[in-house]
Amino acid sequence: MTKKELSQPVYSTKVEGIDIPVPMRDGVRLAVDVYRPDAEGRFPALLAFAVHNKFLQSPQVAEACTDQPAWAPLWCGPAEGGDTTFFTSRGYVHVVGNLRGSGHSDPGDPWIEGKMDTYDLIEWIAEQPWCDGNVGMIGISDYGRRQLEAAMTQPPHLKAIFPYDPSNFTFRETAPGGVIHTMWFHLLKFSSDNPKEIKLTPREEALWKEAFHNPDYRMYTAIFNILERRGKLATRFFRLLIDPHEPESVEELEEQLKKVDQVPTEWVKLDCKLQ
Repeated sequence: MTKKELSQPVYSTKVEGIDIPVPMRDGVRLAVDVYRPDAEGRFPALLAFAVHNKFLQSPQVAEACTDQPAWAPLWCGPAEGGDTTFFTSRGYVHVVGNLRGSGHSDPGDPWIEGKMDTYDLIEWIAEQPWCDGNVGMIGISDYGRRQLEAAMTQPPHLKAIFPYDPSNFTFRETAPGGVIHTMWFHLLKFSSDNPKEIKLTPREEALWKEAFHNPDYRMYTAIFNILERRGKLATRFFRLLIDPHEPESVEELEEQLKKVDQVPTEWVKLDCKLQ
């Protein structure tokens, strides 16, 4: 294959299922949408997994919005899980899922209770009759972060990742210079958080009370609203607001990130041998 020879569409798209409940090791169910080539056989699968509403990744939304630039009012920022029609037409299953605590997935905290969810989801995909056992991950921003988290847990059937521009892990990356920026508010338009009780630790409870009475936060109603919801809205950003510091476990996290080197990061060629 030369650079001028591009893969060509071969298959039409079949919707295998919408909001398929996938059980995790603790019984929590994640909601996933599965699109596949409309043909018999098993195919490699590409997983896009994030907190953004998976409906916004669907072909119907892509067809309705077309390619809108970032400054346009119709721009769909979190539609970053990949082009379903492109992948399925070239012999890939496209699986799009929501983290626990978002969308139609069961409630829960994906960053504490759901640390192994991506591992479990990948292994579930590999066992399905439409998958040939090869699973890759795709997507940018939050979708990219999930790829790095998956690589740290080393799922046996994870064959490749493409973590382009993944969202941040550490405070110094999230808030350069220690300044909390408000880009998150823009992305909240696409939030799919579902109502859930977030249990604050005694330390977090004290931090929340301090943040709630901080006049620099209270003057901005959007920030004040997130604090009032006590983690039920924008959980990750809520934790950043109440504790804008590097976590004590940051060195341990950086060691875990080194495990990513043990997973192939050279992307699966999209001109795979189609069946």
